[in-house]
Amino acid sequence: MNRLQEIHRRNVLMLKLLWSFYGIALAVNLIMDKSIDVIYPPVGLLVGLIMLLLVNSRRVPEIVMLLMIVSLYVFFVSHAIIYPYSINYIFLGLVPLFALLYLDFRAVLLSGGLYLASAAYLFIRFRDNMFPETAANDVIYIVIFGAFTTVFSFLFTRYTKSLWLKAEKNGIQLSNILENVKIATWSFDLSVGVMTLSDGIVHITGWPPEAFKGDYHLLTGLVLPADKPRIMQAQKEMVLDKRSVNLECRIYDKDGEYRWTQIRGTPLFNELGHLERLEGVIIDITERKRLEEQVEYLAYHDELTGLPNRALFQMKFDQYVHDGMTPLTIMFIDLDNFKEVNDAFGHTAGDLLLKETAGRLCSHIRDSDTVCRLGGDEFLVLLSASDQRHASKVAERIIGSLSEPYYYQGYPLVTTPSIGICVYDGGPGDLDRLIREADEAMYEAKREGRNQYYVHPSSLEATV
Repeated sequence: MNRLQEIHRRNVLMLKLLWSFYGIALAVNLIMDKSIDVIYPPVGLLVGLIMLLLVNSRRVPEIVMLLMIVSLYVFFVSHAIIYPYSINYIFLGLVPLFALLYLDFRAVLLSGGLYLASAAYLFIRFRDNMFPETAANDVIYIVIFGAFTTVFSFLFTRYTKSLWLKAEKNGIQLSNILENVKIATWSFDLSVGVMTLSDGIVHITGWPPEAFKGDYHLLTGLVLPADKPRIMQAQKEMVLDKRSVNLECRIYDKDGEYRWTQIRGTPLFNELGHLERLEGVIIDITERKRLEEQVEYLAYHDELTGLPNRALFQMKFDQYVHDGMTPLTIMFIDLDNFKEVNDAFGHTAGDLLLKETAGRLCSHIRDSDTVCRLGGDEFLVLLSASDQRHASKVAERIIGSLSEPYYYQGYPLVTTPSIGICVYDGGPGDLDRLIREADEAMYEAKREGRNQYYVHPSSLEATV
């Protein structure tokens, strides 16, 4: 609502007040004088009709505002002239208060000036009737009171307008913040079953608030099926348990992609304690969730190759032991001559070689197996349900694959693997010991000439 629309709205309110006082004056006239002269007081009726036409025209609301102030004084002053009683003089003092409804300096100053003039005139003209015990020079008190009322009204208007401007500024800042962080407010009126959403919902779902047509189910219909039980539980807590809720769920946007949202809701009650509506906010937390997933991924994966790291390798081993997927085989793989390649062609070539090695290793294992980059050019392989014979066959395939040359800018890069094997067939699952034994077997393979595998003697079978 703009400024002129707001002034018009208050003009309508003032017109209702004017007609209310006319009706009150007419009722008092009928009761006190037993008169049925319906056009009394005629000035009030005439002024009321004129202002009714001006207000309904919706033109120049600022001028109508000033005319409305003048019309109120015309009504009260004319009434006081016809009936010069002190009570009518008191009613005149209400007009400066009514002018405050506009919170407009022009209305306040005009009302203050008219009050000073009309109050002083009525006091001087009808002092004997209204205030018989006062002296003529007491009019100074009327002037002082009028001046005080005007100054107070002016200061009150300035203070209130400053609060409004500050609130409006804060509202704009809040709106900008909500828009930037993708937040939508929502309110559900239980008495009529209508959902109201703010414009922020378009930044989250791609749909404007009007697309939901006030229907709560149109919004909940965007929630992924797996997350709908959370919504139902939140509804129960707000409606039945009368508690605020805070949950995270995924909703589909206009493009069919899902976005993570945080939904907060609070039940609101009337003065009788009856639940009236639910309201809260919807916050898009997709970026935060992606960062969390990325952090979690990096916590368990090697950043360069994307392979599981030592922590995830331990978790897989513990899981296999718990599930009884024994025997298990640990392979410790070290690339021969990697340092020479890295020194000759640089770290970029070395990184590409490690990524290629990771890809070739993954191509020779099953989905239930795990490849881990331990660090540098060292890799671990965990084979589930694998004895020494099966592990030997896998090692032979890995040696054949990793011995094939890699090409970097047209140059063939050749590295070979040395593999140590350790088989776990039950008992205490000490992964550190198994890795250490596989490492010892790997060094034995290097001593035997590299590009081969060696099974640790502690395993059930040993093969060179």
